[in-house]
Amino acid sequence: MPAFDKRTRDFEAANTQVLGISTDSPFSHENWAKSVGISNYPLLSDVHRTTAKDYGVYWADWNANSRATFIVDGAGTIRFVERYAKGQLPDPDKILAEVKKLG
Repeated sequence: MPAFDKRTRDFEAANTQVLGISTDSPFSHENWAKSVGISNYPLLSDVHRTTAKDYGVYWADWNANSRATFIVDGAGTIRFVERYAKGQLPDPDKILAEVKKLG
């Protein structure tokens, strides 16, 4: 998301890596990233829906993932989850504040 792209340095300063993951193809990610100007964080493709299912965000009706933000610590433990309704976007300021709370 472009709002996260603009804040990548702030997340890096908080020792955090921003990743975008969706069930879209790598080709789709590349085109979307170019169209909205994302260049500062990786977009990962979950075409087999494994990650979406493992994290409980698989939306079977659409064969895609629903939108959510996860903060995962260095040991792989999920420390924060926020799910979003269709059309709703995460707030990078709020997510950065949650990262900072976790230290």
